Amino acid sequence: MAEPGVGPVLVRDTAQADLPALLRLYGQLGDPDALPDIATAAGALAAIGAQSGMHLLVAELGGQVVGTVTLVVVPNLTHFARPWAQVENMVVDQTHRSGGVGRRLLDRCKELARDAGCYKLQLQSANQRDGAHRFYEMYGFAPSSVGFRLYLH
Repeated sequence: MAEPGVGPVLVRDTAQADLPALLRLYGQLGDPDALPDIATAAGALAAIGAQSGMHLLVAELGGQVVGTVTLVVVPNLTHFARPWAQVENMVVDQTHRSGGVGRRLLDRCKELARDAGCYKLQLQSANQRDGAHRFYEMYGFAPSSVGFRLYLH
């Protein structure tokens, strides 16, 4: 199904051949100097693929990878032992933002979370990413907590 201005967006599982595109997208998300080399990234991608409940997705438009997101389904002992899901590392190429690609990625995350029986789908977004925050709120996410991080160096 195509949205105006987007064309058919295919959301699919990531393949090893997507690594250069993923690293390019992650460079737009954060510090491009903190990205792994391709060999290290290939090992991480293999580990992600082997992890139960973890989904690394890409959005493809016209044969080009233009977005990605990671979804992690987490087993849980609260909420009647229903799992919950975490969205992480979501990025849409800067030339394709506001065109429906991000919505397609989140739609797939929501579908996977529901299929896994999750009681919630959550994400965190860096404080300075106001455009992303507006997008998440328009999608239906609501600010609900204060997040804290401790980086381990």
